[in-house]
Amino acid sequence: MNRRHVRIVFAALLLMTFIGVVPTASADDPGHLYFIAMGDNGMSGPLVGCGDSVVAVNATLPSASTLAGRVTAALQTLFALHDPYYGMSGLYNALYENTLTVDHVEIQGTVAAVYLSGSAHPRGTCDDPRIEAQVVYTARQFPGLTNAVIVLNGGPMSDARGPDYFPATGHTTQLPFSQYWHANGGLPVFGYPITEQLVEGGYRVQYFERQRMEHHPENAAPYHVLLGLLGVQRANQLGLTGTAPFQHQSPSTNPNCEYFAATGHNLCYGFRAYWHSHGLDFADVGYSYRESLALFGYPISDEFVSGGMTVQYFERARLEWHPENPAPWDVLGGLLGAEVRAAGP
Repeated sequence: MNRRHVRIVFAALLLMTFIGVVPTASADDPGHLYFIAMGDNGMSGPLVGCGDSVVAVNATLPSASTLAGRVTAALQTLFALHDPYYGMSGLYNALYENTLTVDHVEIQGTVAAVYLSGSAHPRGTCDDPRIEAQVVYTARQFPGLTNAVIVLNGGPMSDARGPDYFPATGHTTQLPFSQYWHANGGLPVFGYPITEQLVEGGYRVQYFERQRMEHHPENAAPYHVLLGLLGVQRANQLGLTGTAPFQHQSPSTNPNCEYFAATGHNLCYGFRAYWHSHGLDFADVGYSYRESLALFGYPISDEFVSGGMTVQYFERARLEWHPENPAPWDVLGGLLGAEVRAAGP
């Protein structure tokens, strides 16, 4: 190589260092890492943090044969960078003090479910959304993916409120489910948590003894957390939907009953009173129809006797009559969360 070629190569390396692109030994898998343009209010990329942008930079990533492997390799490369700024670019690396490890990645449709352990070590509240943006955008960059859901140590990337630990089951609740649990009835309505947060069907979820909470960030509050259709799911698991109580019924003439034309079933006596006296908290006066509907859903059966107990199934619940208990514990919600979780998909 003559002197002219040496000068060209040296100049190219100098330019690459100046713009913040670090050369690597082999081009295994071209991709991107994401960093933060501080205070530019979305001018350089999607708006995140406290008026910042998340910005892609070219990077060479370790090769992997699967999509989950590519996501893992990209995140491991990002987590291995411990400088507060990326090269000479001026882009901020909010993860520079992290001790994160990728435990595993699952591909669920077009969503990468990413399970991490360790600590991101944010330096202030504005770093929380910056860190999550760096991780999410780095994980979701590959063709076929539209989003990434991150579970860190059994919860979200950031939770200023902190986890609630339940010794009875050995699990914690964290945002957004911890706040929802406390605001909407707590233990009598949902039971104890029986899992940490996990990802199912591309959504962050958590199982409780009586319910499954689902985080739907695409919805405005209070519908950003929804309850799973566990009544429907459990009835299907047990093969009940073809039985007589689940077939459409005619409206009852009994004045103690209420007919739900949407599903063709009657709701009577104690179950009717319980349905209307419980619900989610949407700040309505008392318990409104929409609050009760959000908690239980419509009835999908009339009441019937199962295993010597009078029960009735709803889209999101199963109500059980326990005459051996004093009021108000004579009507209880079934442990559908535990049953559905134990039965599996």
